Amino acid sequence: MNERIYTLIEEKVITYAEIIVILFEHCNLKCAFCPQAHDSYDNTSREAILSKVDYVSTWINNNNKTKYFKLHIMGGEVFEDQFISKGYLDYYKEFMNAVKDRVIDKEKDLVFNYVSNLVFTNTSPVLDFLSQEDVMLSTSYDSAGRFSPKELEIFKNNIETFKEHVGMISCVMTSQSMKNVKTDSYFKYLYDNFTIDWDSLWPSKDDKLNRFMMPKESETFEFYKFLIDNYPKCLNVGHFTSKDPVLKMSCTRGNNTTILQDNTVPKGCSGTAYVKDRKTKDDDVGEVMMNFFKTYDCFSCEYFHKCPFTCFIKQDYKYIEHDLGECVFKKTFQYVDQKIN
Repeated sequence: MNERIYTLIEEKVITYAEIIVILFEHCNLKCAFCPQAHDSYDNTSREAILSKVDYVSTWINNNNKTKYFKLHIMGGEVFEDQFISKGYLDYYKEFMNAVKDRVIDKEKDLVFNYVSNLVFTNTSPVLDFLSQEDVMLSTSYDSAGRFSPKELEIFKNNIETFKEHVGMISCVMTSQSMKNVKTDSYFKYLYDNFTIDWDSLWPSKDDKLNRFMMPKESETFEFYKFLIDNYPKCLNVGHFTSKDPVLKMSCTRGNNTTILQDNTVPKGCSGTAYVKDRKTKDDDVGEVMMNFFKTYDCFSCEYFHKCPFTCFIKQDYKYIEHDLGECVFKKTFQYVDQKIN
């Protein structure tokens, strides 16, 4: 099913390759929407980190669809003070060098993007580490469910410290953060200075919390309208406002892979390993995608060639309140058309 569906939507599949590498789960934050075992030191050894080299390099060698590979390296929190003081930056360099050494085609461009919550104080060695030409940095900001006041202060300080290195800031579309952003002056500061992308919420915690945080589809539609009117440079808004007639989907399915902290490789993306209460029990991600396409008659939609599509795993969650009666994305495209006309 997977290969057939990607052939069917070939024009929508990204042209670069994406690899998610989750090194371990230990983290100094306890975000309300994160399913990881933040107190676990499992897989934090040098040997565990380097054990992922073989899978990653082999996948790159076997992928002839592209010459550009973006590796998102994450925890847990990869730059926790305790890990930096124990020399983990050397492990990360060793990991990157081993991957590059094992890639046969040296024309393949490998970019290592480290994903950090930016809540740490040992900044100088991390700044030196990020000065390497093939290393990037991404972080996350959420006004609800992420930071304590003290943690937020550290984050704000580090945003300034690492300003020239931060390539993107991700936010999670929870009901609470979507409401808060309308009056959040710090979000406006981040928007004015960085590239912002809003990710779908993965319902991966306990059932009550999932339902509390998951926005209704009507809330999502209103939020997209708000972003279009006030924050149109957000990456997840670009599909709706672009004049290009054909755009790739925002999901990287079809040219991506994930290796988890225990070296298992989930089918599709890391979301399949974490998301709870899904409607589709089968691990075949193609079935999840086809269910979405059938539900909203995507192949007959006038916006199909531009549509970013949804996070398919999130859309497979049982308890989303489908109170619009129509596709959120189609209605958002229509909203933009009405503004133009």
